[in-house]
Amino acid sequence: MASRSARDVVLLALTAALAAILFSLTLWLTREPIAAARERAVQARLLELVSSLPRDSELTLERWPIPPRFHTGLGLEKPAFAYRVLENAQVRAVLVPTVSTQGYGGAIRLLVGIKRNGTITGVQIVEQRETPGIGDRILAEKSDWLQIFTGRSRDDPQASRWQVRSAGGAFDAIAGATISSRAVIRQVRHALDYFVDDRQQLLAPAAQPEEAPSP
Repeated sequence: MASRSARDVVLLALTAALAAILFSLTLWLTREPIAAARERAVQARLLELVSSLPRDSELTLERWPIPPRFHTGLGLEKPAFAYRVLENAQVRAVLVPTVSTQGYGGAIRLLVGIKRNGTITGVQIVEQRETPGIGDRILAEKSDWLQIFTGRSRDDPQASRWQVRSAGGAFDAIAGATISSRAVIRQVRHALDYFVDDRQQLLAPAAQPEEAPSP
């Protein structure tokens, strides 16, 4: 009886060990496909900001370091990165991250798409804690307010008018959410400032892969 119980314990232990090995093997075999799928999903979300760009071939993203001198204006901590949108090694647009600490509920994280000519392709709210039903209408799924930035540039409107309309600016605020609106407007402008000030580097051609020598 005792020997049978011992065999059952050993069998149970071997079964558990085999299950653990199979589970670990499954994780190891699927980690790269899962990571690749996750990366494709992230890239697709980012490329939504430039979906209006006419193109002849596939767009790709290149992570690009933002020099420390721009971190304060953009509200970023280092290391910080923008994304260059490439088509055949040419930079078609840049996705600029920026953070406002002046939202009603705290930090508002944005991503601003900017074409190489300096006009905005779109704005995404990446993270926010604004009041549900009021300030969170800055989200694209809650309203179309973010579309007011599409096609704008650092000179359109002029600097003094990058404000809500009630303060003499060119932009309507979301009703009941002036603080949230003001915070987003200010940071979109800061993203444009960065793009213009670092434009030469941001738009530098991407390195072309070397061709294999002919046999």
